[in-house]
Amino acid sequence: MVIRAIAFDDSRLLDTWDRAAVLDRPWRELAVLESATGVPLDELARLPIGERDRLLLDVRIGAFGSSLNGETTCPSCSTRLEVSLDARDLLISTPVIDASDFMLSDDAVTVRFRLPDSTDLAACRTDAGLARGAAYVLAERCMEVLAVADDAVLPATISARLRDHVAERMAALDAQADVVFDLHCVACNHRWQSPFDPAAFLLSEVDAYAARLTLEVHQLARAYGWHEANILAMGATRRRRYLSLLLQ
Repeated sequence: MVIRAIAFDDSRLLDTWDRAAVLDRPWRELAVLESATGVPLDELARLPIGERDRLLLDVRIGAFGSSLNGETTCPSCSTRLEVSLDARDLLISTPVIDASDFMLSDDAVTVRFRLPDSTDLAACRTDAGLARGAAYVLAERCMEVLAVADDAVLPATISARLRDHVAERMAALDAQADVVFDLHCVACNHRWQSPFDPAAFLLSEVDAYAARLTLEVHQLARAYGWHEANILAMGATRRRRYLSLLLQ
């Protein structure tokens, strides 16, 4: 099934944020996706992380456009840098995957694995998951032992080398889940790579937009006595015209 995101209007965005803001991650971004796609949250939670992140980028492009602007700090000289890029450049094509790609072996063990999803990320964020470490949680949840050379082993006791190989294969099969971009500091000429979390970026933008939108509604409702629904329906450009009149 092909999942497509629907453009938010201001009223639905506020309703969505009211529901999502009280949730922990990763359920918060899934609640935004549920509203944007009409697909139940439980179904979205089972999507591989890369597929989920591709949808989040689609939602971001539809809601705020493709231009991404932010700030970071050079790890070498601490200079603050402005970063601008196009969200469409962060979309990675999906490779052709065969069932054999999800099987790996070392000298003693053969395992079958699946790509991590949001339920796995949620398990890693629990107290038990944090205590044990993400690698062990994902090994238990995403890997199945198919064959062993002697005694049976649990996924959590698979060799570190095999776990690393599985993690590398996961990253290759779901590259959209681990997007990085190149950065360059003109002050000291330092170059480095920085990971990009589309969920965190979108949630931050929705939070800021919802706060600004709420303030605009408050100001116009207090000045003119209009209802929230009417203010939201008039659109951003007209709202700002009325807001500019309040400053005269």
